[in-house]
Amino acid sequence: MVNKKDRKMRYLKHSCRLFVLLILLSSGIAFSKGSSLPEEEQIKIILPQSSVINNDQYLLGEISQIEGGDVVLLEKVSQIVIGQSPLPGRKLTVTRSLILSRLRSQKINTKRFLFPGSESSSITRAALKIKGKDIEQVVLKHIRDTNNNEDLKPRILAKTRDIFLPRGQVSYVINSKGKYKKEGGYRNYDVEFSIDGKAVRIVTVRTYLKLYKEVFVARDTIKRNKIIEESDLMKVRKNVDRMPREYITEKDQLVGKISNRTINPSETIRGNTVSIPPLVKSGDRLQIVFETPFLRLSAPGISMAKGRKGERIPVKNMDSKIVVFATVKTRNIVLVN
Repeated sequence: MVNKKDRKMRYLKHSCRLFVLLILLSSGIAFSKGSSLPEEEQIKIILPQSSVINNDQYLLGEISQIEGGDVVLLEKVSQIVIGQSPLPGRKLTVTRSLILSRLRSQKINTKRFLFPGSESSSITRAALKIKGKDIEQVVLKHIRDTNNNEDLKPRILAKTRDIFLPRGQVSYVINSKGKYKKEGGYRNYDVEFSIDGKAVRIVTVRTYLKLYKEVFVARDTIKRNKIIEESDLMKVRKNVDRMPREYITEKDQLVGKISNRTINPSETIRGNTVSIPPLVKSGDRLQIVFETPFLRLSAPGISMAKGRKGERIPVKNMDSKIVVFATVKTRNIVLVN
């Protein structure tokens, strides 16, 4: 038999359950996806498993199907921005809680909204895929088109990854990075992609430009201050991408010049290793000339230093023994200003 004390305990437990249930119902908490609101007041948000978007931001109406009887409210909530879109080709997950949060931020009563289907959805940004190999090929073509030398051999140093761009009209511009003094060697190119005229992405492509040219080298040792003759030279084909740019490719730039230092056999001759020989040497006898449009005076002199055409050198007037500075005009004449 159940005693009076046990009956009292069962009664208290039953009363507590009823009290908790009343509390939950009064606070609006439901135990199912249904709603206590009349059906005509309910707004249903149906989330698909996935959706594709095109813009930088995505709206609730773009990622869900919204149903209900309040047309004005349906239009309003469909235009609510839920968040920033993922990068082209990437995806993210939109949850029920995020959508409710955006609705509350717009002062909308969320108790009217139901999610009869899934409570989350995966969204992907629509994109154009451009293969890294295609980017490399347009850079190599750009190098060949902008260099007339058929002996230029460009190659790609590092693999270029595939990229994803927003949909639209694609265009691109290729620019060489940095200031390069040599024709060959390491070179980076920036490929700037634009969609509908707006720049959206820059891809850097690393290259190496191997360049061959015919250059002049010393046939044998050329001593310092020697006037270079054609027999001193030999033309060879060399890889010049690692050489200083001052290498000489024209014979006329060397014959008749003098060497500024000793040039070793087979050494590539550069512009800074030769110079124009002086017209006047130290100790040469010459005429010192002073002239104006109406007057010309001259006196015998002797050079005190060597000089090339156009250079100012000290000369001594043989009559007055005075040293003046004059400009070399020819082998035998200097001009005093």
